[in-house]
Amino acid sequence: MAETGNKIVGAVWTRIINDYGHIDDETPSLAISIYKEYRNMGIGTGLMAEMLKLLKDNGYKRVSLSVQKANYAASMYKKAGFEVVYENKEEYIMACKL
Repeated sequence: MAETGNKIVGAVWTRIINDYGHIDDETPSLAISIYKEYRNMGIGTGLMAEMLKLLKDNGYKRVSLSVQKANYAASMYKKAGFEVVYENKEEYIMACKL
């Protein structure tokens, strides 16, 4: 979680479940949520970097996610090393090697 003062402003989590970003049963799906007024401040990038390190340190080989093509965060994921493995009309399924 990310906090500013006493307020939680963002969170990142992963899970292995058949959700939108699911690739296989060995690859956790990543999700990040940041309050709108705290976006574009590096909070999401920092949370993601910490989670990627944690996953790698725990032996995971890659992580996946689902993002709508119109979501500004898609470019952040690409900069972090995520690559599109599948896409449809509205979203990308992306994965990052750890």
